[in-house]
Amino acid sequence: PCCQKETSSVHDYRIQKIRDVKVFEKYCFLILRKRRYRCKSCGKRFYEPYSFLERYQRHTKRLLQALLVKVREYNFKQVAKETGLGHSTVIRLFDKYYSYDNKALPKVLAIDEFKGTSETGKYQCIIGDPVNRRVYDIIPNRNLSTLKEYFRTLPREKIQMVVMDMWQPYKTLALKSFDKPILVVDRFHYVRHNVWALERVRKRVQKNFQEKDRKSMKKLRYLLHKPHAHLNADEMEQLNYFFSLAPDLKKAYIVKETFHKWLKESDKTNAKRNLEHLYKVIEESGLEEYQYMKRTFKNWEKEILNSFLFPYTNGFIEGINHKIKVIKRMSYGIRNFKRLRNKALCSLI
Repeated sequence: PCCQKETSSVHDYRIQKIRDVKVFEKYCFLILRKRRYRCKSCGKRFYEPYSFLERYQRHTKRLLQALLVKVREYNFKQVAKETGLGHSTVIRLFDKYYSYDNKALPKVLAIDEFKGTSETGKYQCIIGDPVNRRVYDIIPNRNLSTLKEYFRTLPREKIQMVVMDMWQPYKTLALKSFDKPILVVDRFHYVRHNVWALERVRKRVQKNFQEKDRKSMKKLRYLLHKPHAHLNADEMEQLNYFFSLAPDLKKAYIVKETFHKWLKESDKTNAKRNLEHLYKVIEESGLEEYQYMKRTFKNWEKEILNSFLFPYTNGFIEGINHKIKVIKRMSYGIRNFKRLRNKALCSLI
């Protein structure tokens, strides 16, 4: 390797134990008698090269390939046990061979966050393409400054639409960093405001009930959220009984049914008109719990109405979030963000 001359002079031998892939579920080792040559021209000593073994390593290339495949599905501890390598060795090899660098963005950008365990923040942000169902990258946190810095390094001219939840920094980011994008709020994130408002009313009126009625209210939550058209006679009788005890509960139920009617019957031609009717019903109810929902809808009205114009949601990203949580749970948490990002991306891409 030094002077490129040929030599056949063997300097010495040594026995080395090399770890290989399992054979019949048993750990396997190769006992290798390594030859070291001596060059007569320059005096250099060097080992014979081997096609199945990298320099300075005591495991075969086959074992390394098996490790890099298994680490996509299992946590580091399981891979270490399966391959017979040390836990820190598995992590070191993973960090060495798995690295991702995002250099593109889709036309329709979906953005959401998941609760992480890394040192960069409580929440990590994930971006993807809801049309082609592809994950692009994971960002250290959801702070506006971090998001701006990240997107500043990427070509943003291609982005035409952003699908997101009702987190104000996402909206600010899209308006300031992209060229007049269409903003769409994911349907799930505004539907749950109706659920939360109904639950706040139920919990408030439940405190004023007598002990007997309070115990029987265990089934009330199920009845309140069940569509009115699916209720049978007994269930309607139970609801009417509780409505007689708490008129506010009946008002909340009417608002809830109006909301679902708006959601079911609205399209791009009548969504705004039906939403105005929903505002009117909320005003007539006089319930403070629904006033907060109304104010939120007013602030995000344009983005909510866009969800009736375009068929895109964050459902794909929410599914990816669940898979990442499974990866974290299998690994009992990953504090290093870069490792968490690479672990998630190698399992998802």
